[in-house]
Amino acid sequence: MASSSRSENLFNPMRLFVDIAVIMVAGLVLGGLLSKLSIENNLGFGALKIGQWTAWPQAGSRDADPYTKAKVAADGEVPLGAAEGIAFHGRTDETGEPLNLKCSYLLQGSTPNARLWTLAAHRNDGSAVGNGLGNAASLVSRNIVRDQSGRFSITVGPQLAAGNWLQTSGDGPFELVFRLYDSPVTASGGIVDPEMPIIRLMGCQQ
Repeated sequence: MASSSRSENLFNPMRLFVDIAVIMVAGLVLGGLLSKLSIENNLGFGALKIGQWTAWPQAGSRDADPYTKAKVAADGEVPLGAAEGIAFHGRTDETGEPLNLKCSYLLQGSTPNARLWTLAAHRNDGSAVGNGLGNAASLVSRNIVRDQSGRFSITVGPQLAAGNWLQTSGDGPFELVFRLYDSPVTASGGIVDPEMPIIRLMGCQQ
């Protein structure tokens, strides 16, 4: 009798159903958390990384993978089409620390060839960062002062700076977005030894 009771408990259909349901729910929760982590931390497939910068060349394409599409939707961003250009996102300085609007940064270097590029500051939810004067914080390549080799330096931050200055305001984390238009990066899917500017921390307000 006791042996029969143990056998019935072992193969109880209701208990088996409950166990399967628990496993399914745990799998869904874990899968959702991993997907959320991938989207928020730019871990989608097809990413192109150059130094501290990450771009998704297929973001504006019908062939974009589900993670890239989800990231675009989460950011509220209208991606550039493959024939239009490519957007590079930078969220950390050269030491890996997240960018903060209370701090000033120095961008030095160059970008891949492009007919035109823009540099803008966005909060991590995709909204534009203001410059403290009622406008969005942004620069256009045609207004940039360069050295004889074509390289440039841009100061990003709330403190007044000489030369190229992207004025920002507010506090909290943010990202910098380079949008390159009509660039060989999008035409061929990549170029030899592409370069993007480094992002170096200069100092922070108290």
